[in-house]
Formats: sequence, C-alpha cells, structure tokens
Amino acid sequence: MRAKGYKLDIFGYNMLLDALAKMKKVDQAYKVFEDMKRKHCEPDEYTYTIMIRMTGKIGKPDESLILFNEMITRDCNPNLIAYNTMIQALANGRMVDKVILLFSKMVERDCWPNEFTYSVILNVLAAEGQLGKLDEIMELSKKYMNKSIYAYLVRTLSKLGHTSEAHRLFCNMWSFHERGDRDACMSMLETLCSKGKTAEAMDLLDKIHEKGIDPNTVMYNTVFSALGKLKQISHLHDLYQKMKQDGPSPDVFTYNILIASFGRAGKVNEAIKVFEELENSNCKPDIISYNSLINCLGKNGNLDEAHMRFKEMQEKGFSPDVVTYSTLIECFGKTDKVEMACRLFDKMLAEGCSPNIVTYNILLDCLERSGRTAEAVDLYAKLKQQGLTPDSITYAVLERLQSGSHRKVRTRRQNPITGWVQGLHLHPVAAAGT
Repeated sequence: MRAKGYKLDIFGYNMLLDALAKMKKVDQAYKVFEDMKRKHCEPDEYTYTIMIRMTGKIGKPDESLILFNEMITRDCNPNLIAYNTMIQALANGRMVDKVILLFSKMVERDCWPNEFTYSVILNVLAAEGQLGKLDEIMELSKKYMNKSIYAYLVRTLSKLGHTSEAHRLFCNMWSFHERGDRDACMSMLETLCSKGKTAEAMDLLDKIHEKGIDPNTVMYNTVFSALGKLKQISHLHDLYQKMKQDGPSPDVFTYNILIASFGRAGKVNEAIKVFEELENSNCKPDIISYNSLINCLGKNGNLDEAHMRFKEMQEKGFSPDVVTYSTLIECFGKTDKVEMACRLFDKMLAEGCSPNIVTYNILLDCLERSGRTAEAVDLYAKLKQQGLTPDSITYAVLERLQSGSHRKVRTRRQNPITGWVQGLHLHPVAAAGT
C-alpha cells in the first residue's frame, strides 16, 4: 500500500490491529501501534480497546493498565466497552482492588455500567472469596442500580450458589422498587428451595403479589418439590389448599410431585386422593403419575393395589417403563414374593423393556436374600451379556453371595459371578462333584 502511495487512516490501522490481535501476533501489533503514533495518526478509544483486550487475554494486565492510562492522558475518553475491557483484563489477573478502583473511576466519569460489567466483577469477587466487597460496588453505583441490574445480580449469585448474598440483594431490590422482576423471583425461589430454606420460599411465594407478580404453577411446583423432599407434609398440604383456593391451577407436574411427596412420607390415603383429583381434573395421569402411585402403594404395604394400578395403567394404554417394573419387582422382592418378582422381570424382557443396573441390583438382592444363589449367578451373567457395568451395590450383593456359602473343603476355581479366581470352602459332597 505504501509503495503505491496509499496511507493508512485511523480505520485502516484499527482494522489491522484487530486482525493481528485476534491472531495473537502481539509483537507485530505493537509495531503497528507505534508506527501509527509516529505517522501522527492519533489512536482513538477503539485502538486502545483493541490493545487492552489483546494484552489482557495474554495475561498481561499491567500492560493493559499502562495502555488504559495512556489513553486517558491523550484525552481519549474511555467508553463503556473500553472500561469493560480493562475491568475484564484486571479480573483475569485476579486484581480485585484494582478492579474496584477502576469501577469507581468509571462511575465518577458517568459511564453507566451494564450487566457485563457487574458479571465480570461478581465473578472475580466470588472466585477470590471476597463477595463481602459487593456492598462497596453497590454503594459506588447506587444511582445506576435499577430493577434490571438487581434482578441480574440476584440471578447470577443464585447460579453461583451464593444463597445468602443473593437473598440479601433480593431483599434490597424488594425494598427499593415498587414492582418486582419475575425472573429474579423465580431464581430466588429456586435457590432458597435448593438450600432447604422452605420457610423463606413460602414467605416469598405468599408476598410476591405485592410487587405486581402473579405466582404461576412453576413457582408453586418448585416449592412443592422442596417441601416433599424434606417431608414437610403439613406445609405441603396447606400450600396445596391455598393453590386450589387462590390459583393458579395445578398441572400434571403439580399432581405428580404431590403424589410422590405424600408417598415418600407414607401418607397413602392422601396420595390416592391427589391421584383421584388428577383423574377428575382437566389434566390426565401420565406414566410418571402411575409410577409415583405404584411406588407409594407398594412401599407402604399396599402391594395388591399397586399391582392392580399396574394392570390399570396398561388397560388405559400406558406401557410400563423401567421405573414401573423396577418399583414393583422391588416391592414383591421385599415381601418375599420372589416368584412374582421373577415373573415380572421375565415379562419386562418379553415386552421389550430393557432392565437397567438398578433393576438387576433389586432382583439380585431379592434372590440372594431368599437363598436362590444359582438364579442370582444366572442373572448376573445376563447383566454382563446386556453390557451393563456393575456398580458398588452389585458388588455388595455378590460379596454376600460368596460369604454366605457353608462350604468346608478349600479349592481354587474361577468364580462364575465375578470371574475372580479365589479359594472356596466346599462341602465334601460338592467337592466330589467338581
């Protein structure tokens, strides 16, 4: 270009620098940058941003800072992108104090931070265990703190697992803004529930309408699920009654959560009642509804009704899945109805439903406890043929099978179950037949 008499202008230099920076040709980029200044082509904020981003990405935040200060000295006003790029470079270098100092300069110059700014700062504070300094950031930028930024911070803190910080920030947002943010409320509910703080979650769900947000079914389901896992049945029942009275309408996920939760707590009649309400609602039971009810009935001693529901679901066009079969097999096995468990397993195979390792473990345990060792060995062989990988539960059952043997004569042979060559104590009659 120069040979033909062309001269690069600011746009040409910036395009060239950007290309070199993306290719990580740092030395060449610096040569072009210096050449630019020699040719009296003044770098602008975009030039400096390119150079700052490049040096930040290669782990040289001090060089980035020199470039940033040079930009200001040359009366180049940094824009939002320039500030964000410099903050990112310092954050990459874990320079928390310098990040906060630069952020303070940014707001002093009336440069409005955006979600990216806060995201970078939040991540470096969390990574360095200095989330306590978030208050300083909030104070510095209080005139810019709108509902959207609060909501973003709550969501981000929730995703990072910092429940207390997220909740505290959410409470600040609640105090300062008349209307709430649905996404922030949902994030807060999910976070509280995941940490077992169901009282706070229920309180939020109860008061959410005060901020102009109607609680939806997903919000209720989130709280129902947490209450069910913790077996807080009285709260679960009360909240369900409130939902039926005030809305929103339950969906099939609501009913399934309730059936499973009541079943987990041994409240069989309540689970059956909810299932019947589901049948009479605009929703209809699905495979999960039946699985939850069968599990509830079987594990609480109502095996006949569990089997009846198993047949009913098939009559209504549902094909039992691996969860259905595994649940019933376990229920039959634990009530010493081993023949029924084995027949159900055979039916499962005949219907083309592939057992998983859980199914095999359940039946292996059942056969071992009933002393049917040969059948357990055959079942383990099937497991291996199916290409499944035994887990710790499988090996625990196999260990019991070996240690439960009442054999007297010691010999060495390959174990038909594990393939291990071990010394076995054989009964004399058994030894004679080997």
